[in-house]
This record gives sequence, structure tokens and C-alpha cells, in this order.
Amino acid sequence: MPFVLLVLGLLGGALVSVLALRTVLIEDAFAINQLQQENRKLTEREEELREEVVHLESSERIADEAEELGMEPGEAPRFLNVESGEITGESGSDLEEAGQR
Repeated sequence: MPFVLLVLGLLGGALVSVLALRTVLIEDAFAINQLQQENRKLTEREEELREEVVHLESSERIADEAEELGMEPGEAPRFLNVESGEITGESGSDLEEAGQR
């Protein structure tokens, strides 16, 4: 009789241990699932923000916004050679006059 009680006690303890281990594993699996879902949402949000940045950096949008603010496109750049004093680039009458002064 004591041997049967010992075996039943060991089986009962093993059963409780297996149930406790299974409960812990299910909780961990649930936490992993939640973290994976959160990671997917954050990845989607990151992609949305990257697309927004690309849109905001587009030259067309910047030009349109500058035009709305009253800005006008500038002339082609001109460069001054410091050694020779020569101005290169497309000529403009206002800059040549300023250079002659």
C-alpha cells in the first residue's frame, strides 16, 4: 500500500508540474505573439514615416511650397575665380555691373 501511494504521489506531482510548465509556456507564447503584432505595427508605422519623409523631401513639393510663399527661382549660379578675378557661368547684367564697380 505505501508503494502505491508513493507512485500515485509521484504521478500527481508530475501531472501538476507538467500543467504548471504548460501554463508558463502558453503565457510566454501569448507574450511572444503580442510582441510580434506590436513589431508588425511599428514596422508599418516606420514605413509610413519613411514614405512621408520621401514626399516631404521631394523637390516638386519644396518648389510648390516656396512658390506659395512668394519665392521665385533664382538664376544660374556664377562663380568667381579669386586668382584671376574672372566670373564664370551665365552672364547677368546686374552682377557684371557690380563686378565692374
